[in-house]
Amino acid sequence: MKKSVLSLAVLMTLATANAMAATTDLTVTGTITPAACTPTLSNGGLVEYGSLSLTELEETSIGYKLPAKSLNLSIECSAPATFALITNDNRRDSSPANAWLFGLGNHLDQAIGYFGMTMDHENTIVDGAPGTHLASEDAGNTWTNIMDGILQDAGRTPDYRAAFSSTGSSVGPAPASSVNVIMDIRGSINKGLTLNGAMELDGSATIEVVYL
Repeated sequence: MKKSVLSLAVLMTLATANAMAATTDLTVTGTITPAACTPTLSNGGLVEYGSLSLTELEETSIGYKLPAKSLNLSIECSAPATFALITNDNRRDSSPANAWLFGLGNHLDQAIGYFGMTMDHENTIVDGAPGTHLASEDAGNTWTNIMDGILQDAGRTPDYRAAFSSTGSSVGPAPASSVNVIMDIRGSINKGLTLNGAMELDGSATIEVVYL
């Protein structure tokens, strides 16, 4: 990932006729981007399950499936920009070892379960045209075209990036002003939990736009 950084170092010294005074450095840093891109999730980014009983959920060999949910993710830029997405799990202490899954919080010091986020290729629009998904595992140096976009926890895979293309090229993402995609959220509750009263789901993740 390339960053435009404006740096200015100013060194000021004062001298007297008899001696050189003490000095100090002042440094100005910052990042200048070609455009401002704003990501937005529908429903304020809230996935609400309400009140559920474990007996209502589909049981698997390892847990209980939560009903699938969807949110719309839109990214609007003030001018065409080349960007990617990174995601941080805010409940990493409750997530499993699988790098692309996110934790649902803890209950009585037990990890409740996990959820994953994928972006549907059939409902991805880039600048008004059908779009495809790209993934990079080396911080954007090389890209691979994939069917559905996957968001992974940057705490476990810090070099992973998700991006979009309107051409389907695996060379890399091109500048875009607008991206709209349906994001599917699928989760599971772990088996063997000790339940004492109601158990509150507490999943949380932060999606960040990074400029390339």
